[in-house]
Amino acid sequence: MFGRSKTDRIKQNAASASELALRLAQDKKFRKRLLSAIKHSSEVGRRTRRGLGVTGAARRFASDQALHAELRRARSDLKQAYGRLATKRRSHKLRRLTFLAGVASLAIPQLRQRLAAAIASAPKHRRRLTGLASRARSTESSDGRPRALENLTREELYARAQEADIPGRSEMSKQQLVDALRAKR
Repeated sequence: MFGRSKTDRIKQNAASASELALRLAQDKKFRKRLLSAIKHSSEVGRRTRRGLGVTGAARRFASDQALHAELRRARSDLKQAYGRLATKRRSHKLRRLTFLAGVASLAIPQLRQRLAAAIASAPKHRRRLTGLASRARSTESSDGRPRALENLTREELYARAQEADIPGRSEMSKQQLVDALRAKR
C-alpha cells in the first residue's frame, strides 16, 4: 500500500511523459523554439561533416552559442510546462479530496441513524449480541434462566471450550464440545 511497484512507477512515468508531450506539442512557442534548435543543430551537423573529425566537431558544437541559447530556452520552457502540469495535478487531487470529505461528512451521520433505527425496530427474539465472546461468556438467557449447553451454537461452545482450555476442540463436533465442557466442570 505504501510503496509502489516498479511497474506502477514506469506506467505512471510513461503516462505523465505522454501527457507532457501532448501539452508541449500544443504549445506554439515551444514548437517554434524546438524547430529553431533543430535547424541550428542541423547547421552544426553540416559544419561538423566538413570539419576535422569527432574532436573538431565536438569543439564546434560546444562553441555554437546560438544552439546553446536555444537549448537553454527549450529547457526553461520544459520546466515551466512541467510545473504547470504538476500544479494542475495537485489542485485536481485537492478538489477530489475535498469533495470526498464533504460527501463523507454528510453520509456518515445518516448511515449511523439508519443503522440505529434498524436495530431498534428489529424484534427482540431475532436480535443477536454483537460478539461471540460476549455470548459465550453469558451463562443466563435474556429472561434470567441458565442457558443449557445444548441450546448454544457450536461457535459459542467452541469459545467456552477455548476458555476452559480443552485440547482438540477445533476438531470436535457440537455434541463432543458439550460433553467435554460438562466433563471439565
